[in-house]
Amino acid sequence: MQANCPPAAPPSNTAVEQQPLDRALQARALHSVPALTNYGNEFHANGIPELMSANTFRTAWTDYQQLMVDKLNEKVVGTSLESDLLRDVVIQTAREPLFASTFNYASMAFNNHFYFQSISPAYHANTSPKADKEKPMSDELAESLTTSFSSLDIFKADFLATAEAMFGPGFVWLVWHNQRGAYNNGSWKILPTYLAGSPLSDAHWRQQPVDMNTQNHESAGGLSGADHARQSQVQNTVGILGPHSADGQAARNRAPGGADITPVLCVNTWEHVWVADWGIQHKRDYLEAWWRRINWNEVQAFTPEAALSLNKKNYPRIG
Repeated sequence: MQANCPPAAPPSNTAVEQQPLDRALQARALHSVPALTNYGNEFHANGIPELMSANTFRTAWTDYQQLMVDKLNEKVVGTSLESDLLRDVVIQTAREPLFASTFNYASMAFNNHFYFQSISPAYHANTSPKADKEKPMSDELAESLTTSFSSLDIFKADFLATAEAMFGPGFVWLVWHNQRGAYNNGSWKILPTYLAGSPLSDAHWRQQPVDMNTQNHESAGGLSGADHARQSQVQNTVGILGPHSADGQAARNRAPGGADITPVLCVNTWEHVWVADWGIQHKRDYLEAWWRRINWNEVQAFTPEAALSLNKKNYPRIG
């Protein structure tokens, strides 16, 4: 006769520890495809006008997002990651070589959702707030972007040129680079990430001597002690990112030497998103059409206050 055992402890905070869970609990806790709040039902029925057909939307969002979520759930079921936010899964697995596939599924699901969530069904012929009565971009955000890029036209040209030039699938991001200083709160940057690469600051840890997507547990277990330590432990705790520095505590989760950035917008350059509708030679046309569908209210919702107050900074008078 078996003795009564106390209930199992909840999963730990480590990405590697697995615990047996009740099936019903798993069904409640596992990741799922989020609802698009930006006219998602309209997109499902009709696609995105002048950007994406209903069939392509079904492939790029409905089917692809479900595939990423299903694959991710296969990896995290019964672990402490199954109920975490996607961004937390990305961050927690970014430096674990054995969790490269988990990172890829989580990061791709995060990136793909970020892309679709910022698309609007409304057509904006011009990003200038004074040229479009619908004001697709607020004066505040427009002035902030102009401070970093000189003009909205230059910003658009640089962003789309970066996306068009990507030789391979990925995403191009508009990010706010936070730089605390006497005369500078930060600046806007354009950041390309390839494949399922992440723009999240805390995920910029992955520096691997081999492609871990082609490795298994046995081959990864053969890493040298130095390689394993470099991939699984923080290597530098001194200097500007040291634990005793002014910024060290705030940056303790950031990769050594990494930038403190906040993503606010991205475009998806994976071919399954645009080739069927636009043709292999018309990537630029796809990008131009996407630009006219950006929901700038959504972009501003992600924008840090420091970026919106960029032009309100009081600089010392000279002379």
